[in-house]
Amino acid sequence: MINKILRKFRRSNNTITSSETNAPVKTTSEEEEHHEWDRPIEFVFSLISNSVGLGNVWRFPYLAARSGGGAFLIPYFVLYFLIGAPLYYLELALGQFSSRGPATAFILAKGWQGVGFAMIINSVLCMLYYNVVISWALFYFISSFRKRLLWSDCGHWWNTVRCFVPGDRGTTYTINGTTFNCTKLQYQNPIQHQCTVINLTDRITATEEFYYNLLLQKSKSFDDFGTPTLYMALSLLVSWVIVCLCIIKGVKTSGKVAYFTAIFPYVVLLILIIYTSTLSGAVDGVKFYIIPKWELVGDFKTWQAAASQVFFSLGLSFGSLMAYSASNKFDNNFFKQMCIVVSCDCLTGVFAGFAVFATIGFLAKALNETVEKYAASSGPGLAFITYPEAISNMPASPFFAIIFFLMLLALGLGSQFALTDVPITSLVELFPRLKKKRPIAVVITCVISYLISITFTCPGGIYFFELLQEYSANTSMLVVGFFEVIVISYIYGFNRFMNDVEMMLRKRAAEYYLFLTWYISAPLLIIIITITKLISAEPIKLGAGGGFPEYIFPRWSTILGWFIFVFCIIPIPLVFLVNYIKECLSLRAAKRNPKSPIQNNVPKPIYLHALTENNSPSEDWGPKRKENQIGLYQRKKEPFDNHGIPLEILTGDSDRRKELSNNEQY
Repeated sequence: MINKILRKFRRSNNTITSSETNAPVKTTSEEEEHHEWDRPIEFVFSLISNSVGLGNVWRFPYLAARSGGGAFLIPYFVLYFLIGAPLYYLELALGQFSSRGPATAFILAKGWQGVGFAMIINSVLCMLYYNVVISWALFYFISSFRKRLLWSDCGHWWNTVRCFVPGDRGTTYTINGTTFNCTKLQYQNPIQHQCTVINLTDRITATEEFYYNLLLQKSKSFDDFGTPTLYMALSLLVSWVIVCLCIIKGVKTSGKVAYFTAIFPYVVLLILIIYTSTLSGAVDGVKFYIIPKWELVGDFKTWQAAASQVFFSLGLSFGSLMAYSASNKFDNNFFKQMCIVVSCDCLTGVFAGFAVFATIGFLAKALNETVEKYAASSGPGLAFITYPEAISNMPASPFFAIIFFLMLLALGLGSQFALTDVPITSLVELFPRLKKKRPIAVVITCVISYLISITFTCPGGIYFFELLQEYSANTSMLVVGFFEVIVISYIYGFNRFMNDVEMMLRKRAAEYYLFLTWYISAPLLIIIITITKLISAEPIKLGAGGGFPEYIFPRWSTILGWFIFVFCIIPIPLVFLVNYIKECLSLRAAKRNPKSPIQNNVPKPIYLHALTENNSPSEDWGPKRKENQIGLYQRKKEPFDNHGIPLEILTGDSDRRKELSNNEQY
């Protein structure tokens, strides 16, 4: 019943005519309305915007701080070279060759289409919480249009008696060994000012209280979830409206926006790095960042964090790379573009880390703490504490705050465009009739996404945010990446895929490097990291910080997290099993049919033959666009009758029948 409905939705009335036979040749509305990038540079900038995103400025410093600073960089670079770049190549090549997104690209091995569906699920879940981070940046951006930044001092309704301002702007006064939360003049005028004794080792910076108490209005536990808060809910709404408007026309609009989102962040980061290097204590923070602790380099947790960052930063296992490259010209030199983007992405995270850790050193000194202790206590909002603190110390701080958070918006939106485009592209691929109604599909997707992600705006939403980040776009990305490389290298065939690459580039680009990484290093490293992560799994823990004590997530949340993880990868075995059963039933029915050629030509038992068929390409596999169906894929250009049977078979050309039969076996 479901298959009948899908066929009805997919059916197209469009036909083209063969120039040789005047017979109708099957085509689809997808082909006629296929979107392409106006210029290759727009594709490159869109890839940079997708990969060089908040993951570099927000997530990279957070994971580096949690994993020992310099100890994080070594596995990060190693995994980038042995896993990240090869998988990036794979996804770009697969998308460009087939002109398909993740929903249909894996028909190159019929039983493994679940890999593409798992990508879509990963993309959707990441899309939901990633836009929350963008809404944080939007809130800071709007709050920056003031003469004095709201997080630059205490005394607001969200501040507590433990609030203080680090550095020269401090508002503390010490007398006889006792410290008060006021200036000397305020202390000498007790009638107008009520000074309170504070503990120098138990203070909270104004930037931390702005983030935790005003923006998040964070609760003390996951169980105390609460209802959506006004500021967060409005910021998130505006964020989804921006995303909707920018992708509503597809790559034609998002490609133009990429000119700004790709270049502007580097200018701002450079300014920020130059200034933070002058802060007191910055040297200690940078030392912690670049000098590795060798005992942590051998810790599997460090490698696990580095692997998740490589996947997250490059956008691997989300399907966004396939969705973007599917809009390329068939002969586009994606290999050259990949080298540029991967280099930019790898170095941008390291580049941004200098600004973060210089500020961490400054804050640690102001709090009389070690850099290691302050870094370890920082949560996912680290970038929204350290960067604002650094900016508030700068002259003309409102101006720099505006351009910095505009930069964060640019970085975040570039990646969010790609993530949101994945489910929309997939819907259009599965149901071509939606092609002409893409704007409606975009609006509906954004509205539903907002209604779901509004849970993150509750006081306990930050705990759900951390849970989803840990269990969805983390280990599940590694599992999907493992099956990607196994399907291409071992099931479809490395040599066959490199032949496909040669059709596009006229060469087998980086063949030996890819053979080493796809066949050996990538699957081996991924499976080792994944297994060790699963074995060493423990409840999520948030370090003490911002006035909140250390928090260990309740047991029920851990169970929920594992359900999320299974949900992310379940399409892989499920689709394989369903398709295998269908192949078995189909072969059994064909064998019982006395007129079927299969009856006497099955070389092995049905269950083994079905397995072979399950790992074979679909009849539709190959370049989607007719002009690119050459060589071994030229059979798809044959004129068909109304039932999809090649006319030359019906007319009795025996030599041509044999040729078509050989091609079918391929």
